[in-house]
Amino acid sequence: MKKGFTLIELLAVVMIIGILAAIALPQYRRAVEKSRLTEALVTLKAISDAQGRYLQANPNDLGVCQRTDIADVDLRGGTWNLGAGHGNCDLYVTSNFTYALVGNGTVQATRDTPNVNYTIIIDGNGNRSCIVDASVQGQAAIEGQNICDFVNRM
Repeated sequence: MKKGFTLIELLAVVMIIGILAAIALPQYRRAVEKSRLTEALVTLKAISDAQGRYLQANPNDLGVCQRTDIADVDLRGGTWNLGAGHGNCDLYVTSNFTYALVGNGTVQATRDTPNVNYTIIIDGNGNRSCIVDASVQGQAAIEGQNICDFVNRM
């Protein structure tokens, strides 16, 4: 007698693995996105604190969009784009977020991908908010709103 599996047995195993993957993958994506969100919040807080220190040391420098001395901030290997897309404001672009110095001590991190879209803002007083671009539709808007709901509960 030959040893082995029948085609039906193999198909049943593949189907079970597919069902488990379909259940686990969305949860995994949410966990990864929350870890990225935490990274962005830590980086935004560090940039906001650096801007606050700069403005305390230079009270007469009330420029709208200043690139402050943020050498002590770990910006995770991105690049500065001076003035790109925000007039004279600086953007710092990493693989996950675009950080912008908006002015008056306000900083923001934007995540805009086909799967998720949201912007976290920390104003000069340390108040945090999260918004989803109203023009974004579909899955990116849903996932972005889920993240913003999570941010607002924190």
